[in-house]
Amino acid sequence: MNQQPEIQTGQVSWSPDYKSDEKHAANILGNIDALIASMPDDEELPVMEQNCPATLVSRSNTPLIDFPDRHGRELTLHGEEWQAAYDKALGIAESGGIIIAYGNRGTGKTQIASEIARNAKFQNPHLPKSKWVMQSQPVFRPAIYAKAMDIFIDLKNGFARKNEPSEKEVIAKLVEAVFLVIDEAHVRGETKYEDDKLTHILDKRYDSMRSTMLITNLNKNDFAAQLSPSIISRIKESGGGIECNWKSYR
Repeated sequence: MNQQPEIQTGQVSWSPDYKSDEKHAANILGNIDALIASMPDDEELPVMEQNCPATLVSRSNTPLIDFPDRHGRELTLHGEEWQAAYDKALGIAESGGIIIAYGNRGTGKTQIASEIARNAKFQNPHLPKSKWVMQSQPVFRPAIYAKAMDIFIDLKNGFARKNEPSEKEVIAKLVEAVFLVIDEAHVRGETKYEDDKLTHILDKRYDSMRSTMLITNLNKNDFAAQLSPSIISRIKESGGGIECNWKSYR
């Protein structure tokens, strides 16, 4: 092999061998081709995550308990009236207030509650440290959905059946939730026992600044007549109502 002339570059001597460089480059290209050929045809390349702002269909770390499956799908936005009601309710929820959603059936009241549960930045979202101190990360309080009648059945079962959670345990679970949704809040016996328990639960949640949403198909005045003066006072102080009387989406 003919030697190439030596080239001086500062204090370093370099004798280029062009044919050797071409052979080395060919070997590298051959290795790359072999690597590509060995990859499965259906292997997906990683996609960089975009730093996008949260949208209405984003999901938080809040565990959801008993929310209806039909409201867990990715949401197709309804309309301006629904969106305005959602925005108002979201603001109340994030401030720890009480929301009353009233109006016609099929207007998306439960969907509003579900979207709040998935997207709101709730106050005091973690359980007390004593309940997760043995874990590496804080434990999020859950959002709970329940129908009013089911709550009162659970409460009564608590002192009627030994193998059921006690009344105290049922109340504690509802009070500790970061967000409590009580659907069909008008469907109950309206007895003193039920009124007292509902008032007690809402008062405890109010004291802890944990948001609650009551859903009813009654109009504003008829539903207000079912509530105790204490609850109405709490709503006026830190909550609000959203009237859902637009056309049904069903």
